[in-house]
Amino acid sequence: MYLLRLTFRCGRAGQITAVTGLLFAFLLAGCKKNPYPNDSVNNQLVILTEISAGDSVKVPVSKSIQVGSGGIISFEKVSSAHVQIFREDGRSWLLKLNTSPDFANDPASIYTAPQHPHSGTTYSLQVQDPLSGTVTARTTVPPLVHLTGFDTSSGMRAGNPVMNCKFTLLDTPGVDHYYVFEAVKQLVRLSHSFVWKGIRYDYARADAQKLYQTVKDSPGVVLRLDTIPRNTYLRLNLYTDDPNVANSQVSSLDSPFRRIFLPSRVFGGTYTTGFSVDRKFFRDPSNTSPGIVLIIVKSVSPELYNYLFYYEKYKLDIGSVPTGQLYSPPGNIVNGLGIFGSSSKRQWFYYFDRLK
Repeated sequence: MYLLRLTFRCGRAGQITAVTGLLFAFLLAGCKKNPYPNDSVNNQLVILTEISAGDSVKVPVSKSIQVGSGGIISFEKVSSAHVQIFREDGRSWLLKLNTSPDFANDPASIYTAPQHPHSGTTYSLQVQDPLSGTVTARTTVPPLVHLTGFDTSSGMRAGNPVMNCKFTLLDTPGVDHYYVFEAVKQLVRLSHSFVWKGIRYDYARADAQKLYQTVKDSPGVVLRLDTIPRNTYLRLNLYTDDPNVANSQVSSLDSPFRRIFLPSRVFGGTYTTGFSVDRKFFRDPSNTSPGIVLIIVKSVSPELYNYLFYYEKYKLDIGSVPTGQLYSPPGNIVNGLGIFGSSSKRQWFYYFDRLK
């Protein structure tokens, strides 16, 4: 699964693409000053990805470019990389450059493979580029998330309507696991189509509309609506009252968060918790940008947990500390920048927009 959106200009508040959220931490610092002022970050490979049990593999690859002498950093796509993921049994997956239009506006080149990672398995990443060198990283996919009693209800938080989510985690006592809770709205494209004599027609085309008027009363001809997921998300703010979450180390629990962090060592075994999701973007009144709300409970690898946690802290630090002192998270990419982490997840899908 991708993590966030990197954009080189200001855009709609809260909007992100699935690809490169972790790059955004570098961009925020890079648009101002190099977060590593004593180190050269020019032409270093940047890998920011999360492989998830049961999902196909997508790895965004870019490189850092220092602009001028002022410490400003930009990012460029890398389309000449050789990207492989190695399994513990010695087999490997070769990822290919994906030129789908869905990724055209992403700041990183996207390499994909159809294989699905498995929980409890260790994977090693190797990215080689003729100009930027070779980077490596390693991650172990956490066990599957076990929970029970997932329930939702309506409520209010800080004067805003929210959806309350409550559930019980079934964790293994004595084993450290790291949980992250998220909520996003994935925008979709609505597509109308119908089938006539074995051929599917896109109703958006004028010729198809004309044909439909002719054959619409024929047996089996039905105008269908499909929701096609887009590579664009709205990250939804979360609230929690759980005193054991790590977010209390970042800010008051009265604050909204992008993610909720819960290490199992603070409870161990069965544990009931929950969070609230701001409903601001649940429904688009104009219905020009309909989407699906995803509620996600993830068990993540330690290196991904730490990266995301410090990213949350880094975001909150902006505006309260001098730019030169802002903290950009350390990752696990050897000879490069970023993170190669992993997760197992449970997710729930909700439709609030009018799909017509």
